[in-house]
Parts: sequence; structure tokens; C-alpha cells
Amino acid sequence: MPRTCTILSRTSTFGLLCRRTCSPRGYATQAPRPLASLLLTRRDCLSALQAAVRFRNPTKPAQHQAVSTMAHHSQEALGKFSYEVVPQLSSELSKGMSGKVATIGGCREYTGAPYFASITCLRVGADLSHCFCTSGAATVIKSYSPELIVHPYLPDSTDYDDDLAEDKKQKIFDKSLGAIKHWLERFDTIIIGPGLGRDEMVHHVVIEAIKWMRENNKHMVLDADGLYIVTKNLDLIKGYKNAILTPNKAEFGRLAKQLDVDLEDKDRQDQLEQIAKKLEGPLVVQKGAKDGISDGTTTIYCEGGGSKRRAGGQGDVMTGAIATHLAWILTYQERANDPSKFPGGLPPLMLAAWGGCHIARVAAELSFAIHKRSMVAGDVIDKLGEAVDKLYGSKT
Repeated sequence: MPRTCTILSRTSTFGLLCRRTCSPRGYATQAPRPLASLLLTRRDCLSALQAAVRFRNPTKPAQHQAVSTMAHHSQEALGKFSYEVVPQLSSELSKGMSGKVATIGGCREYTGAPYFASITCLRVGADLSHCFCTSGAATVIKSYSPELIVHPYLPDSTDYDDDLAEDKKQKIFDKSLGAIKHWLERFDTIIIGPGLGRDEMVHHVVIEAIKWMRENNKHMVLDADGLYIVTKNLDLIKGYKNAILTPNKAEFGRLAKQLDVDLEDKDRQDQLEQIAKKLEGPLVVQKGAKDGISDGTTTIYCEGGGSKRRAGGQGDVMTGAIATHLAWILTYQERANDPSKFPGGLPPLMLAAWGGCHIARVAAELSFAIHKRSMVAGDVIDKLGEAVDKLYGSKT
């Protein structure tokens, strides 16, 4: 017996052409008809979609048209899937088993963003959180919290003469990268970008660090200035499936421009899916009133919680939550040892992104209920523990 189709098509004409065998949204029909017309296989759907593409645009070969799908899990179901991968707290656990996360970010101008991302990891439930920054940011970040382990390994051009010889500059790069790589091997996930700034020496080392991470299959979450770096150097992450990009509206626009994706006359899901497809691997989280999450093939949304207030630093909180959830996913994946048995059948990074978004949105909702217009990122962080307990309390 053929397998029933469970995809949702984004092509309206597809619904029209298939109306006799399925509903306009792609579900198998339940009308009393012969068995052959009750079940619609995935191949049937793809064939009908190709016919729809030729009908809408006969000048373009159907094989060049990508099929985009939206997983139709409810928010409640996604919450249950997310719950399954959260580690059960136990006195038998040792330090590090619930996640080891690093943040590469922080310069003399920006110390808040790396702190928000790093401390969020701990507040959500990671065991260890490190921050790699410039020496001008290290003392400041350490003063925010003794919980963070801060490494002043990123070089800052303001600490050196303008006419620094190239050979000396290379030695500085090599020393910095060597110190960072020594630590990176230990982490489950690595956040890149919060508060990095635009210093050329910093960017040179971070680019080399990303190359090393890719070669060693490390999982990374890119935000803020990390997105600025990879947008200008797309080969760093293009085709790499262990990366999550978390652009805000402006960053999303720059990414679209660099990828030659026209945002005009396209709905939000089309925009997101086209960018994800052109990246050929990384997962893209488009922040907004509801957060869109896509790998170019499958798209889901995180819609619960949130607030009417959009304070600076909330994106860093979400990045930290996603990175922690990704660390949990990797631990779960090691135990499961079978991707086909993953909750909901979703790609692991997609489920991690949804879980992190959900935690951040629930914390923002709880905080906004108290602070309203005066809410800031620190207030959201203060509510992370309550949000996690609300969502996963039975696992504490």
C-alpha cells in the first residue's frame, strides 16, 4: 500500500490540480471513493506539483523548480517533541553532561551582547558557559558575573601600532587562533557574533576559527556580527549543515541581497525558504512576531509567547537559548543513535531552534507582564528559570 502524503504545498495551483484526489492543502481526501483515489503518495504529489509549475510558468523546466514544504505539527506537538530532548536532572549527572557552550564575541565597545548570550546558556540549563573576547572586554564581562569563564584571546587592532609589520601581525593571529582552538574542541555548541564589532584583526581570527570548526564538524549558532562576517564570506557556511543562522530583519535583508534573493512580491515563508535553499545546508531562523525556521526543504514556526516590547539584547537571549537546546539535542542524538526516531521526524537542528525560540519567547512574555514598556533584556533573563520550569518542570 502506498504511503500517504504528509506534506503541505506552497503552490496554490497544486491544490487546484489535485483537488480530485486530495484537499487544496495537500492532505489525502477522506471522501468515500475507491481505495486508489483515497491515498496519495509523495511521488504523486511531486508529479502534480511539477505539472502545476509547468502550468504556471511553461518557459521554465519543472525539474529546476524546488518543492517547499511546511511541517504541519501544531505548536503543542512541537512543544512535546522539544520536551523529549531535554535532559532529566539527576544527582547522577556530572558537570558538562547538560551542555558546554562557548560564545565568541565581545570587544571594548560591546560587552552586553556576549554577556546576554553566555549567561542565558546557564540560566536555561547548560552546565558551562565560556566567552572568548578581546582583552578590552574581558574584565568588564567578568565583572557582570563570576559564573562565566572569560578568555581574552581575540586580538584588537587598537592595542597595536598602525604600522605593525605583517610578520608580527601573523604571529599575533597564530597565537590567538591556537589559544582558541585549544578550547573549542571541548564544547558542544559555539555561538559566534554577539558584540564582536567590526575590527579587522578580530574578524581575521574569527574567520579562521569558523574554518577550523567546519573542518571539525562543530555545531555553531551565528548571530549579529557573526552574520556580518559570513554574509561577506558565504563560502564559510554555504553547504554546511551544522550551522544555525539567526538574522533579524536588517540582517535578513543583507543576507538576501548577498544571495541575490529578491524580497519583493514574496510572502515571508517564500523569502525564508529561498534564502535557506541558496545556503544549501545551514538552518535559518527568521526572527519576528512569529519566528520562522527553515532548512529550505521544511519550514516550521514558533508562535507562542513573546512580547510587544522589542528591547536590545533579546536576540542575544534567543541565541543563547538555541545554543543550549542544540547542546541538549546532540546529547539526545548520541543516546538515540537513530535520526529516523527523532521526535516528530524533524531535523535535529530544527527542533533545537524551535525549542530555543520557545524558551526565549515564554521568558519575554513573563517579563513583559511585569515590566511592560520598561522591559529590558536583563528582565527577560531573570525570567528564563521560570520559563524553563513552566515548560520542562517535571524534568527537574
